Amino acid sequence: MAMRSHRYNRDAAATVATLARAWHAPGIHLLAKVATAMLLAAPAVAQEVTVQVATENPPHYVGVDAIVQLTVNGLEADPEPQCVAEASSSDVRVRLGGVSPRIVQRMFQSGGQIRRVQQVTHTIQFHVTANQPGEYEIGPFVITQGGIEERVDPIKMTFAEVPTTDDMRIKLQLPESAYPDQRVPVQIQWWFAGNIDNVNQLNIDGTILDAFQFAPDPPPPRGGSRLPIQTDAGTLSLAATATRETDDGKEFTVVTAQRTLIPNRPGTYEIPPMTATIELVTQWGNRQGSQLGGFGFGGSLLEEAFGGRRRPAKVELFRAAGEPLTFEVKPFPREGRPESFSGAVGSGFSLDASADRTVVRVGDPIRLTLHLRGDGNIQGATLPPLSADGGLDPQHFRLPEGDVTGAIEDDQDGKKFFVSVRVLDEGISEIPAIAYSWFDAEQEQYRTTRSKPIALRVMPAQVVGADAVVSSQPGDSPDASSRSAYAPSDQPSMPGGAGSLTLSGADLAIQRDPQRLLTGSTSLLAKPSFQIVNYALGSVCLIVALLDRRRRQVDPAVRQAFAVVRNQRGRIAAAGKLPEKDAAKQIADALRVVQLEFPNADRSAIQRLLAECDAIAYRPEGNPDATISTDLVDRALAAVDAIKSKAGAA
Repeated sequence: MAMRSHRYNRDAAATVATLARAWHAPGIHLLAKVATAMLLAAPAVAQEVTVQVATENPPHYVGVDAIVQLTVNGLEADPEPQCVAEASSSDVRVRLGGVSPRIVQRMFQSGGQIRRVQQVTHTIQFHVTANQPGEYEIGPFVITQGGIEERVDPIKMTFAEVPTTDDMRIKLQLPESAYPDQRVPVQIQWWFAGNIDNVNQLNIDGTILDAFQFAPDPPPPRGGSRLPIQTDAGTLSLAATATRETDDGKEFTVVTAQRTLIPNRPGTYEIPPMTATIELVTQWGNRQGSQLGGFGFGGSLLEEAFGGRRRPAKVELFRAAGEPLTFEVKPFPREGRPESFSGAVGSGFSLDASADRTVVRVGDPIRLTLHLRGDGNIQGATLPPLSADGGLDPQHFRLPEGDVTGAIEDDQDGKKFFVSVRVLDEGISEIPAIAYSWFDAEQEQYRTTRSKPIALRVMPAQVVGADAVVSSQPGDSPDASSRSAYAPSDQPSMPGGAGSLTLSGADLAIQRDPQRLLTGSTSLLAKPSFQIVNYALGSVCLIVALLDRRRRQVDPAVRQAFAVVRNQRGRIAAAGKLPEKDAAKQIADALRVVQLEFPNADRSAIQRLLAECDAIAYRPEGNPDATISTDLVDRALAAVDAIKSKAGAA
């Protein structure tokens, strides 16, 4: 059925208010007013949201979920809309089942262009459960997405009473009291004396325990029995065992499931009766019964999938309620609480300690590994102060401050804490036993375990004090005069008056006087000329080092080849002083050697020079006093330099 809703767009409202003020502003242009009117109309078209509300077909019964479904059109696909609903009575509970979007896109052609239209529909389901018969008002429903808020008027639903039966029982068993963080076993039993194959549906209301925290439930074994429990988070399928019990002359099938409750704060909790509702088949359809047998939950679904289960033709509802319970969570007793108690509850705790070093100097850090094991809330266990109950003395050890977080071992073998301590006293010979206390809920008393002491060898620290620092001006220290009075007579010192160096008496205090910090020194080392010379020498050394490094990085064979070429170049240059024929032979020999050292070099220039030199050297006639042409010598040197340059670049 379609319901009336009240749309309220907060962003649009703010925009409308702003534009309305602009509309009445003096001097606004007519064109601006037209644009304002268009903007005022635009949000109403873009944010059109419609909601349809539908309920599961009546009749609705006490203890059985009834579905209320809202179909919302006009919202965006993201983000997921938020939905809340109220109820008119505490006897009815409304919880959100889920939100599922459905997006439909259509393509069409308009004005020669392909356009796309997207329609988003959100389906929102609420589960409504009543504890007492009567008519209830469910809602209003409030849907929000971004700046859009949609309110839907409440609806009325009537829930009828479900008859009880002596053939069914529901039992919740848990201790009368416990302590915070204690692992409390909770047992849920469902008893049924009829034919279990005729149970078509079972609903056990477990929301009465939603106020508590539970340990993760173990997954049910494949093919094993399961017990469905309704919670606010959905239906849990708990691993269960099925047995046969006889009570008051009736034989019952008893399905039992276990959970582990973890109370987190002291108090007295009144737990209403747990209820169970079954849909019992009183008449079957025409299909043959299942041959799979076994308990129906889980197995019956498989049978239905293969069509082997009969379809119920007529069903009746029956309901059973357990007993109300009072559960007390006690605070930990103050009397006798050890200093090393940090909230652990359980039994059989132990603490092992190990150190990464046992021979240290005063002040050195020691990394301790503390391994905590036990049957209890290990995951939430914290480390008490290491000094608690006769542990590490803060006067002898520097201890960590704040909480120390541990890490659960991968194999679930307890929890490890890592801390760092420092020894402050040379006389310490061991790391004493570290205490860890827990509360034994069964015996209702505190217990303490201790780690084993760790032998330690502590040597004196090597501390550099003021007396070990060289001071150039003993008189600079404010109390230099007083200190010199107590200085030993054999203390070495440098002669030289005020500029002399002493081996003690330095003032290590932080100097804050700007005048003193900006005052230059009169010593030789502080003179600018001396500093410039030193900087220059340092730069030269740096350049030489870089060149030497570059030279060392060259291949030795290449370095040898360059040496040969340099030698041959000298021969060419010296040939200018020889007679012409001898000079030509020497230049030709030198060029041939160079050519052999760099066979991959361009030989064209060398070959031309060799031809000229050979022509001169083997000329039949010639002037014995003639000298070689300087142009030929220069061209030979240039050819050698060109080969060297190309080889160096390569």
